[in-house]
Amino acid sequence: VMNKLKAGEKVNMKVAKRVVESMVDLILSEEQLLVGMTAIKDYDEYTYHHSVNVSVLSIAIGQKIGLSRKALTELGLVALFHDIGKMEIPKEILNKPTAFTEEEWRVIKRHPYWGACTILKLKGIDRTSIRSAVVAFEHHLNYDYSGYPKVRYPIRLDFYSRILTIADQYDAMTSSRVYARVPLAPDRALSIMMERAGTQLDPILSKFFVNMVGVYPVGSLVLLDTREMGLVYECNPLFADRPRVMIIVDSTGKKAAGFITDLTEKDSAGKYLKSIIKTLDPNKYRINLAEYLL
Repeated sequence: VMNKLKAGEKVNMKVAKRVVESMVDLILSEEQLLVGMTAIKDYDEYTYHHSVNVSVLSIAIGQKIGLSRKALTELGLVALFHDIGKMEIPKEILNKPTAFTEEEWRVIKRHPYWGACTILKLKGIDRTSIRSAVVAFEHHLNYDYSGYPKVRYPIRLDFYSRILTIADQYDAMTSSRVYARVPLAPDRALSIMMERAGTQLDPILSKFFVNMVGVYPVGSLVLLDTREMGLVYECNPLFADRPRVMIIVDSTGKKAAGFITDLTEKDSAGKYLKSIIKTLDPNKYRINLAEYLL
């Protein structure tokens, strides 16, 4: 779908809808698995991978707040096309490895407008297409309208826009990009997002999101008090600071088999067997998340 849009060819929205419906089915059955997949990043074709990740995260948020299956499909489809306007940005700007100039930023900030225009030009405009155009235009406006593009008369943001802005910011911060090769650790990204709750981000939806991904999001590299290193494998909704962890390095520093340990387990005296001391940077330890999470 994305490749056809890039080539200027006609897009079959029914095909895109079937793809999103498949993601909805997966999230409804295996939310943690698919949300964890968004922790796996790829330097190449960032916009495409980012669009899919944002769609997955948006559907997961929607599922958490109780949206119907029909609404989840629409939300996922809307999210999939939110950054379509970036295809109008010259590649030399989009893939620039250094800081943008003021003029380049002006070009970058036009992509929400271009995205809305691109979607409205698609064949067979319907309710979902119109909403996709609205969300494409609004996704950088921010909850408090501090973002872009600037609007003369602020109106209430579309509900999907408020969901998508959260998913968009989280994935952007935790992804490797051309101009930001080292992504933020998931827990650090969450900390920043909570600071933005009520300003850039919808405060209520932000709380739902943090509750969904947990204090230690899936894919976080952590150090345990046993000196073992592990990857957060599954969040625990009842004990946010005690997820299930996949041990990948044992206490002697040797590579482990990747067995799963539940941090809620206690000994006979009622003391936790293992606890998280801190999060670690996987880039520093050259750990490939895909090797363990796929």
